[in-house]
Amino acid sequence: MTLTLSRLEGASRWPRPARAALAALAALAFSTSAIAAPWTLTGSLGTHDPNLYKTSSTWWIFETTDNGGIGVKYSGDGRAWTQGLPIFSGGLSWWKSYLPANKTAQVWAPGCGEWGSLGYCYYAVSSFGSQKSAIGLTTSAGGIAAGQWIDQGAVVTSQAGDTYNAIDPALARTTGGAPYLVYGSFWNGIFIRPVSSTTLKPSGSATNIARDTANGIENGFVISRATGGTTWYYLFASKGACCQGANSTYRIVVGRASAITGPYVDKAGVAMLSGGGTVLAASGSRFKGPGGQSLLADGSVMAWHAYDAQNNGAPVLFLNNVTWGSDGWPQAVW
Repeated sequence: MTLTLSRLEGASRWPRPARAALAALAALAFSTSAIAAPWTLTGSLGTHDPNLYKTSSTWWIFETTDNGGIGVKYSGDGRAWTQGLPIFSGGLSWWKSYLPANKTAQVWAPGCGEWGSLGYCYYAVSSFGSQKSAIGLTTSAGGIAAGQWIDQGAVVTSQAGDTYNAIDPALARTTGGAPYLVYGSFWNGIFIRPVSSTTLKPSGSATNIARDTANGIENGFVISRATGGTTWYYLFASKGACCQGANSTYRIVVGRASAITGPYVDKAGVAMLSGGGTVLAASGSRFKGPGGQSLLADGSVMAWHAYDAQNNGAPVLFLNNVTWGSDGWPQAVW
């Protein structure tokens, strides 16, 4: 059984009761036959904000939880998923500074992977309707599988009145190997900031790269790809309202730029700082509000969650191959 944490517009989040993980998702019906159906998955499929990462022999999902710690799933083939033990089960003492009194530790949208031989997880701690938020960092010598997690404390914080909210972290890197941290939700949207290649902690100023005052935007995730001799940086994000079950309006969008700090524009040329974003996935007849997306570094596979309208709006894990057009743009995944 998987515990998930739901999220509301304005980066507000609230815990839902635990739901039984769905046993299988085969032969799903989607809105268009031109798009390949997502992979058939089995096992522990209840999830929210899945962060996908692959080591040599194991697929990993790091996910939002509402029971303390950083949620973890693993798979040998990316299709049959097992729920693992959370990192820092029960939470850490410093997290309480960003939570109301007597509030259970809530860890949102972790961004995890490996930097050389070092495993890392950025994660966010906050509460419903609050801009009092922190992005923490934990690292594991020997990589993810070693499981030797040592917390490095808060690396980005926010408070009421700031232009950003310190949640939804994800590590990105330039083609030259320089690391950046992508984060932010609603308010002025998504930001990117350089981090130290030694400590993975912020080492420079933030740049605003996406904003949508009408719909809200969050869950920024950046990768790079070369097309026709040109390298592009792609910003994937979630727009709309999540966490409202079958009423969720989340959708996955993308824009691209020639530099990691932008400016990002969508396929129609609309700036992502002006509400732009080409839609890659939107609600279907059964599964609503796709979002919380992440990709493998080469852009070949995307993971996301969507809400099952036939199962009380339970959030469910999806994965699918990403097809890239000759124009260098990713095509719809759903």
